[in-house]
Amino acid sequence: MTGKISHAQAPPDKARVAQELVARLDQALLKADGLVKANLILIKKTGDSWTWDMSIFRKGEDSLSLFESKGRGLEYKILFKEDGELIFAFNALSRKIFKKNDEEKYENHLNTGFSFVDLAGTSYQANYNPIVQSDLDIAGKKMKRVALRPIVPYFYSKLILLLEPDTLRPIRLDFHDKDGVLYKTMNIKYGPVKVKAKQKVTKEDIVSRLEMLDLNTGAISVLEYTEVDRDVKPDPSLFELDNLNRL
Repeated sequence: MTGKISHAQAPPDKARVAQELVARLDQALLKADGLVKANLILIKKTGDSWTWDMSIFRKGEDSLSLFESKGRGLEYKILFKEDGELIFAFNALSRKIFKKNDEEKYENHLNTGFSFVDLAGTSYQANYNPIVQSDLDIAGKKMKRVALRPIVPYFYSKLILLLEPDTLRPIRLDFHDKDGVLYKTMNIKYGPVKVKAKQKVTKEDIVSRLEMLDLNTGAISVLEYTEVDRDVKPDPSLFELDNLNRL
């Protein structure tokens, strides 16, 4: 349920506008039913890099993400239930399943800058209250700025969303830890992505890359979407916990 903003936080009109801007973030981030192919890339400050091939199966509020590397094959599966309210991680190398609770959901996955919550596709509008909506000047260019507070705080104390002033496309999301310190920032990039739907293949200009900069380590993590196949109809058994440890 979308959190309400009190009149003490913002006038009703500004609160409504802020909610609409946050809704644009949810609309922009890729949460397509079917199958999404992607690459997850970790680039450390030393220049060393690691790449995983991702397959994301989604049906409604449930999704299953698979992570494979060339050297090790399947390394991880993450099962997200109820739009990320329930998160289960299966380590294929140790053959163990872990349920992620509360703050554990904010642990970095595979040492990248993306936490389990970041990968869950959880609705920002449903889980954060926009508290300030204003304009921000960056290098001579005005941006729309929205500050967000979590309805139930576990680790992120505040998020700052930036949007283009004309298109209102979300372009950056800054994450502050529980002490209020900015520790990572995600740039949202748009570009053509191959989309299969109704037996036809087209290219759509949608979110194509999420680039997460870890300010503590200097590492950059990139989630790059390569293909969306809306014709894939995932079998419901994919999203059953009892099947998560099957290879």
